[in-house]
Amino acid sequence: MSERATIIADSVIYYHENDEATFFGWLDRMEVVSDYEGRGTALLIRLARTPTDDDLWELLALHQRYGIDMRQLASFQTAANAEWFCAPDTYWHQAVFSPAVP
Repeated sequence: MSERATIIADSVIYYHENDEATFFGWLDRMEVVSDYEGRGTALLIRLARTPTDDDLWELLALHQRYGIDMRQLASFQTAANAEWFCAPDTYWHQAVFSPAVP
């Protein structure tokens, strides 16, 4: 990956200070995450590499749990992961592959 991919987590809602600590602790433990920084209401999460299948599963879970826009994960679709990642019966399919609603 020549240029590191960046995921934007905008206006994440934490329901308790422990929820916020859990979110950042999770980011710190994710091998695919290189670093992150806040900019206004957005958190820029930079990836260290192209996500593996396991990384992608973990990113899907993080996005689902914290309400992060999943459409940005569509760029990680490859021929190697398309069979499971693009499967229409998954909980994330519509959130990842549907166009933005104005």
